[in-house]
Amino acid sequence: MTMHVHVCGSAVDAEFQQVKAVLEGLSAVHDNMHVHVTEGNSSLQIQVTAAPPGPTSTVTSLEDLLPLLRTHVSFVTPSTSPPPLFPSAVTPNGALRLFIGGDRSQVGKSTVCLGILGALLQLGYMHHLKYLPLNEALAIIRASSRTSNLRPSAKNLSLSHASASTMVRPSFPHRSALTCHVGIAAQPIGPVVFYAGFTRAFLDQPDPARASHDLLRQVVHAVDAISVGKRIVIIDGVGYPAVGSICGVSNADIAAALQPISVLLVGKKGVGDAVDSFNLNATYFSSRHVRVLGGIFNRLPAHGYYSLDQCKAAVTTYFAKMSKLDGYKAYGFVPELDPTTSAISPPDEWHAIVHAMMQHVDVRSIVADASAQATRKRRRFGILHDDQYDDMTMHSAEPIELDTFKKPRNELTIQWKAAAQAAARHMGAPSSA
Repeated sequence: MTMHVHVCGSAVDAEFQQVKAVLEGLSAVHDNMHVHVTEGNSSLQIQVTAAPPGPTSTVTSLEDLLPLLRTHVSFVTPSTSPPPLFPSAVTPNGALRLFIGGDRSQVGKSTVCLGILGALLQLGYMHHLKYLPLNEALAIIRASSRTSNLRPSAKNLSLSHASASTMVRPSFPHRSALTCHVGIAAQPIGPVVFYAGFTRAFLDQPDPARASHDLLRQVVHAVDAISVGKRIVIIDGVGYPAVGSICGVSNADIAAALQPISVLLVGKKGVGDAVDSFNLNATYFSSRHVRVLGGIFNRLPAHGYYSLDQCKAAVTTYFAKMSKLDGYKAYGFVPELDPTTSAISPPDEWHAIVHAMMQHVDVRSIVADASAQATRKRRRFGILHDDQYDDMTMHSAEPIELDTFKKPRNELTIQWKAAAQAAARHMGAPSSA
């Protein structure tokens, strides 16, 4: 049944905006529902006409509208099942979304964001529907921001509004000059700002769950707004993945709200610690059913035991052999930039960052993997492939007497361990005294 709904009212009327949002949401999923909105100075009036020239009903509130809509639209209780695992990261309007998360603060997330943007410019990623200047096809936004040295000055603790000029960490405003230099759309201050006292103010809300929803909605609106007309949008995370979880707006919560999206994690130098941290962070995003592509490992020194070449060889081996079932990839290993880079002009810093990204990171594969639908099977448990379960026979094992069990001494293992430790010391590994 075709239904036409005409809404008239003032744009400053909160109930008018609520009615408009409800109707636009319904019309998006019901092809036979057509909504017409007229903004003016009149009071709220809603006319519903079913199957013209059928009868027209007029109501003046959302409370009266909903029962009327139920006579024409079937309302289905939302499913509690998680969304499909690993959807494509291409949004309906064509903008591919990449969320850049990290192991911790100051690991280099913003630098990697800017490097990827610059690499995309160098690689010539153009808008897929119409011609746009290349920089107009890209955008970057910080979904949330954090500061530790300021407190809200007003008693009215609006959880999403903060002074744009003060409540931002110092690193990104300087880096945002780089995006201005090349004309890329950028929003360096997130809709959610974690200032001192934010979490306590949040917990004092009469309905924290509703407050979380409102915060996430504002993030989604901000990202949707900057995504219009773009081909690729990069969302810069804050801190480590769980930052903001007390308020229901962790990096993973935000990424889940921005689905479809893909996550790229920026990791630390090293081997064991770098991989362990990556897996911990990836698991947190996966718990929210958010697709993680892999990682970029940042700030690796040129020499020493944890040099770029040494870490790259070991970590790449891990991802090739041990991480196949999860589908994670190591997309690159970025060297430490010259310490004087931060003191040079924004254009020169931009070129240094982009050069490092082009040389050490496979940006093409990141975009290709984010764009592709993932079709691999999920792991059930352990490290077995699905086709190995049919051939596996389970046998009950005899219990081990713990009082009499003693780990056998293996001379070959002891010799190998001693040789490995000696080789590591020779290569400059730090002592574990």
